[in-house]
Amino acid sequence: MGDLSKNFSRSEFACKGTNCCGHSAPVHPELISALQDLRDQLNLPLSITSGFRCNRHNESVGGAAQSFHTLGMAADVSCPDGMTAEDLAQAAETIPAFQQGGIGIYPSWVHLDVRTTGKARWRND
Repeated sequence: MGDLSKNFSRSEFACKGTNCCGHSAPVHPELISALQDLRDQLNLPLSITSGFRCNRHNESVGGAAQSFHTLGMAADVSCPDGMTAEDLAQAAETIPAFQQGGIGIYPSWVHLDVRTTGKARWRND
């Protein structure tokens, strides 16, 4: 059981950088709600590989300068067993916050964000 929603905990979204922010984890409530909706729809656990990133950590991993990870509005989600990144992205398209936000497809994971600056889609495979 999570402390942010039924299935998600703040620790899953904590910054994974070293010598930076001390693993802070501010997370936008809409992101949590959308991820919970996606998990409920799939009826599969979702593993967050990257949630919040402080600016120092974001820079060290080559993240975009205005990354939604630094705002607590994005998460990278690894593909559940039996799903491709394309499958996961298609499922995310059914969640209103992700329909209007960002969905990026990578070989084994999907970037999901709840941006309010307009829909964005990309592939990096």
